[in-house]
Amino acid sequence: MKIEFINFESYLSDINLAHRQLIKIDFINRLFRKDFTIWKENDKEISNRLGWLDSPLKMEPWLKDYEQEAEKIRKAGFKLAVLLGMGGSSLGPEALSRLSAPVPGHPQFLVLDSTCPSAIKNVAVRTEKEPTLFIVSSKSGTTIETLSLFNYFFQQQQQMYGAEAGRHFIAITDPGTPLERIASQVGFRKIVAGFPEIGGRFSVLSPFGLFPAAVLGYDLEKLLAPAVKSFTLLHKGNYDHPGIKIGVFLGVLTALGKNKLTLVLPPELNTLGRWLEQLIAESTGKEGKEVLPVIENLPLSEKDYSSDRIFVFYDLEEGKNIFAREKLERLLKIKLPLLYLTFSPEEIAEHFYIWELATALIGYFLKINPFNQPDVELTKKKTREILPQPKSNISDSPELKLDCENFYKEFKAFLLNTNAPVEYLSLLAFLPPSENLDIALSNLARQLTQKTGFPCTWNYGPAYLHSTGQLHKGGSGKGRFLGLLFQEKEEVLIPSLPQNPATASSFNQLFTAQALADFSVLKERGRKVMAIKIEKNPVEEIFRLGEIVRNI
Repeated sequence: MKIEFINFESYLSDINLAHRQLIKIDFINRLFRKDFTIWKENDKEISNRLGWLDSPLKMEPWLKDYEQEAEKIRKAGFKLAVLLGMGGSSLGPEALSRLSAPVPGHPQFLVLDSTCPSAIKNVAVRTEKEPTLFIVSSKSGTTIETLSLFNYFFQQQQQMYGAEAGRHFIAITDPGTPLERIASQVGFRKIVAGFPEIGGRFSVLSPFGLFPAAVLGYDLEKLLAPAVKSFTLLHKGNYDHPGIKIGVFLGVLTALGKNKLTLVLPPELNTLGRWLEQLIAESTGKEGKEVLPVIENLPLSEKDYSSDRIFVFYDLEEGKNIFAREKLERLLKIKLPLLYLTFSPEEIAEHFYIWELATALIGYFLKINPFNQPDVELTKKKTREILPQPKSNISDSPELKLDCENFYKEFKAFLLNTNAPVEYLSLLAFLPPSENLDIALSNLARQLTQKTGFPCTWNYGPAYLHSTGQLHKGGSGKGRFLGLLFQEKEEVLIPSLPQNPATASSFNQLFTAQALADFSVLKERGRKVMAIKIEKNPVEEIFRLGEIVRNI
């Protein structure tokens, strides 16, 4: 891995001072002693959330067990593995799955982290035809999306395999959770225990990331080796550790007001970008502070970037790719601080580890606790309040429609009104995920930035609730949010099981309730929200919205 810091000379004295400060306060030794006072005076969700520090070593005794189970899965003839999970339970495994070519004999791997009815139906079509292993992954064992998905697919597998359905399921969860109880009662193939001292977004180098990696066919010892090397370097007290250097660089610049962390990634690393987005946003977006991750595949022009940007450029081939070189040259001309990193798939575990360390350091410089998520529960609570309401109340929600008479006027005012402070825009896309819609949303985000000068993020709901949702509610409050909601007509029911009663009658109801709940909570928090009901083809309508933006 090559790391280079560019266009940072004017901040060099601050960075050097901060680096010396870390040495003076004995940061590394205190970190390994789990000294919570690095961050806060009270030890609330700090010392009991530092298990990620030594997880590369702690996992070594479990690696052979995971690989042996993966071999049993291969021999059992499973052709498909579907991970049901949200946030930290899904983003790391998905990144790993996209970086590794399918290993012959091992099942194909899918992640389902949505309550969107059509997304579930699309997966169900495959799981009806192919022998499928379901990995039900939830640290708390109470995640509403994950447990609802479990009910749906368990009923499907019961109809196909009867009493043997449980043999098609594996749980990854912390000890003593409701999911562990359910898994025992219905006869899951295996229950993989997580480590309670590792928080969800820091859990990729724990059972939540490494057991799925075994199913994918990874050699776990080889996968972990770069992270073990990185741990060893840190444990020796080396303040030139890449995670320390990145953390100081980003922490100092963020404290000076440069808090829009723009991740310029090749398409192959988009899932790594989503993992980074969750790690940084959920760790830093609180107490009125934030580091906002903004994922971009193509740089914009210099005039479109505000001065509060920092760039992270990931290079897959260290300048050998002509398109990557062109993107880097465009960024270098902008003269804003830039972190350049090379990447090879064999180093992925090291990248996970150094970013976890860097994030902990950013928390130190911002004087926040990077290990809690105090505002995530708000939308969950509001969803529980909305779900018992009659279906008509939920489906007849008062969002604007693109075809309504006053849409253009209200949309323009929402984007350009300067009465309230604004530093970024965000698209909250409760839409059916697809590659074509990815392109449309990325295009719309670029157009909004070009029109307004503000960075624009986007992600699908409800996945973002387990990622950037904390930052939206707990951060600076200087975001404006475009809620995009498409309500499908064909109902996909959520079965109720004796071991796990359903919390909603259908995924349609749950999906819409989660959207309305989050829009409502954001408004209650004083955020500017405009909710738009998409009634026709979502891809076409998002491109149409882009045309409207261009004409404003």
